[in-house]
Amino acid sequence: MNRGTPLFLAAMSALFVVRLLFPSESAVRGDGLPVVMLWIVLAALWLLGSVGRERFRLRFGWIDAAVVLMVAWHALAAVWAVGRGSPRPAVNMLWEWVGMGLMFLVARQLIVRRHEARAVAALMIAMAAGLSGYGLYQYFVELPATEAQYRADPEGTLGRAGIAFAPGSPQQELFENRLKDSEPMATFALTNSLAGYLAPWLVVLVGIGAGCAAGRKRLPILCCAVPIVACLLLTRSRSACVAAAVGLLTVWLLRREPARRPGWKLPAAVAGALAVVAVVAIAVGGFDRTVGSLGAKSLGYRLQYWQSTVQLIAEHPWVGCGPGNFQNAYTAYKLPEASEEIADPHNFLFEVWGTAGTPAMLALAAALVGFVWVSLRGEGDSPIFPAGKMGQSPEDEPQTSIKSVMAGGLCGFLLAVPLGLLSEAPPGFAALALALPLAAGCVALLSDWIRHGSINSGTVPIFPQGKWDCPPRIESCLPAVGVVVLLINLSAAGGIGYPSVAGSLWLLLALGLMDRPVRSLPRGAAVAGLVLMIVLAAGCYFTAYGPVLRCRGQMRLAADELARRNPARAEEHLAAAAAADRLAPEPRQQMALMALARWCREPESGQMQDFQDGVSKALELTPNSAPAWLAAGDYYLAAFQRANRPGLLDRAVGAYRRAVQLYPNSGLYRAKLALAYAEAGRKDDYRREADQALQLHHQTPHSDKKLPEELRKRLERK
Repeated sequence: MNRGTPLFLAAMSALFVVRLLFPSESAVRGDGLPVVMLWIVLAALWLLGSVGRERFRLRFGWIDAAVVLMVAWHALAAVWAVGRGSPRPAVNMLWEWVGMGLMFLVARQLIVRRHEARAVAALMIAMAAGLSGYGLYQYFVELPATEAQYRADPEGTLGRAGIAFAPGSPQQELFENRLKDSEPMATFALTNSLAGYLAPWLVVLVGIGAGCAAGRKRLPILCCAVPIVACLLLTRSRSACVAAAVGLLTVWLLRREPARRPGWKLPAAVAGALAVVAVVAIAVGGFDRTVGSLGAKSLGYRLQYWQSTVQLIAEHPWVGCGPGNFQNAYTAYKLPEASEEIADPHNFLFEVWGTAGTPAMLALAAALVGFVWVSLRGEGDSPIFPAGKMGQSPEDEPQTSIKSVMAGGLCGFLLAVPLGLLSEAPPGFAALALALPLAAGCVALLSDWIRHGSINSGTVPIFPQGKWDCPPRIESCLPAVGVVVLLINLSAAGGIGYPSVAGSLWLLLALGLMDRPVRSLPRGAAVAGLVLMIVLAAGCYFTAYGPVLRCRGQMRLAADELARRNPARAEEHLAAAAAADRLAPEPRQQMALMALARWCREPESGQMQDFQDGVSKALELTPNSAPAWLAAGDYYLAAFQRANRPGLLDRAVGAYRRAVQLYPNSGLYRAKLALAYAEAGRKDDYRREADQALQLHHQTPHSDKKLPEELRKRLERK
């Protein structure tokens, strides 16, 4: 064993943990770039330690090659999107995919022994228990307090959060309904993301308990499942609950021995525990009949998303719309009756296919199918480094690795504070204070299994060739079962682009492939890999990490100056933000608005040109964003109504027309274009757009997508 391996294990564990402690749903805005940089640095240091050896030992097979091909094709799609779409989201998501690829490859190299695999799996289960505890605290304490605060002072609460709604608007009604029916999210931004993380590790945990020979060993292990089950039910995530149910059924079926009747005690105990938790969840209002009644409606929404995504794929089959650009591209294909402008198609294959093209989707499918095939056939060798070799005693070596993994988990909590501050939603004190002790308690309950249990795939196949009557060892199947559970959830919930959700997928794949043969390569391979990591580190820093963080820092300073009513200083910081990140549209948009505000105060000043230049530069960086073009139309129309310059009205009409091209099935967009035509005296164009706007108003079943009442009456009067 490389003497630095315990340190590498600790660093890897810390990175898996820290990514769970602040949201990854905003990865498109660059929140996860510091963690990506750390993954690149970790891979580089590991390769540096291998350069001095005569031979370079690498775990790499055709499944790993498929993952690398998928990431490489995402890079190609991102390069295409930089020139044709929004460059900043494309570059940010490219590096997130590089980070997820390194999650998988680094875990493949560092987790080489059974006790290491068990320690890492136990750490992820412990995090599920800890985050579930925080989710329960949210449901019973935090969220009710937030709702009460909003009811007491709606305007003040929204103002402090930087949110503004027109009183009585459909958007305000939708916000209040979501606030009333809030489900726990823990440290995630979406409740479905939390459920997607909990489901596979719950099944793995129950599988561990099912594999214990003695009932007295099962009880403390299954106790860890109670908060996870409770939180999972309170999320009301139908896809995650179905996936978990399939996984639990699979665990029970794999536990059966054909020579005997299936045991009834364990299934009865699990069913009884689930029934008790379900009754409690129903009693507190977290799981009611509306969950089932909304299931068909939710599935209908997803069918609409997928239908539109298929149309997008048909027009961009090779490189998709580009990583991070799905939401902008989706509105051009959105059906009139669809519910929202989604950020992903809520299906992992469609997401990869739609954003990176057919080759990336086929590479991902090949990796997953290959993993399932290897798991079923049980191909693999014995552990590469058997205990007792490489200079350490059998007693000391497992303890060293296990302690390293757990120390890394603790460091992950400590890292969450500084890294979270670089994100848009840093973890609060309650999240860390509740999750850490619960996770530590779960690790303590799993300690005996970590030292003496088993987890692998391949050495004991699910369907042994020629031995169909041989009962399987359930622990050998757990990584594969966990992967299947997560994929079932991702088939309806999406999230393969969210590192905190997809990280479980890549880790389970690495655990399941732990017994694949090792390759012995010349030293030059390690040198080439190290050079590649240095290039990746430099590329990530100069194209994303540095620009995004510097821009975000200047934007925060600008917001502080605006709060102090110092617009001149704020504009200086906005200019510095634009210079720091040449791909970010936000500072240019704000500078344009400030120029427009000054021009409105002093119409004779030369600020109009600054306003037009700022809007044009911002639109160049978001060419396919329907909301950006709509906002530009609003700005130009407001300027025209103040100064009565025909050129401004022409720009407003052009911006509204482009917005409608990008979002043709929006009644609001067509209504605004119709009113701009009315201002220009183009009656026929007005009637056409007004009729379509009213038709879309009556066609959509969603109140927040209908026209405001005053606007609808105005169109009908004209």
